[in-house]
Amino acid sequence: MKILISHISEDIRFFDFTSEKDDFDIPELADDVRVHVSVFRTGSTLTCRGVVYTAFKLMCDRCLGPYRMDVEEPLEVLFTKDPEAVQEEQLVLLAPQDIEIDLEPHVREVLLLGLPFKKLCSIACKGLCVRCGANLNNENCSCDHDERDPRWEKLNELKKTLESAEE
Repeated sequence: MKILISHISEDIRFFDFTSEKDDFDIPELADDVRVHVSVFRTGSTLTCRGVVYTAFKLMCDRCLGPYRMDVEEPLEVLFTKDPEAVQEEQLVLLAPQDIEIDLEPHVREVLLLGLPFKKLCSIACKGLCVRCGANLNNENCSCDHDERDPRWEKLNELKKTLESAEE
């Protein structure tokens, strides 16, 4: 995912890259990574904007079932060889002898940030039964979910007493 700096002008150039999932060392990747990026120069700054496409294979945090999540994440990286500009903006500083820009570490960062914190196969996932372990998305279990913890019984009695005193 390298672009020769000499190929970048003030005109917008488009590049498409595909890298194997193993190149990124992210175990959740299910597919190869595709990147569509536009690159242009503004003064001493090289601007790369695009989209990263792939898919993750994940395990649901509620039901522990595997699922696939398609990924379409924005990518924006600004490069410069001017050390003073780096202090003003959040730019990636290139060495004066650099002849190309490498997008792969920035794509990897976008992918890692795109991993969900809470992995859910769906918003409506019911998870597993806490008693028998049945996947409640696929089957109903016969466990008694209304059974109360006996440690809370005195508190329930107090609640009932207070409710009847209000009436």
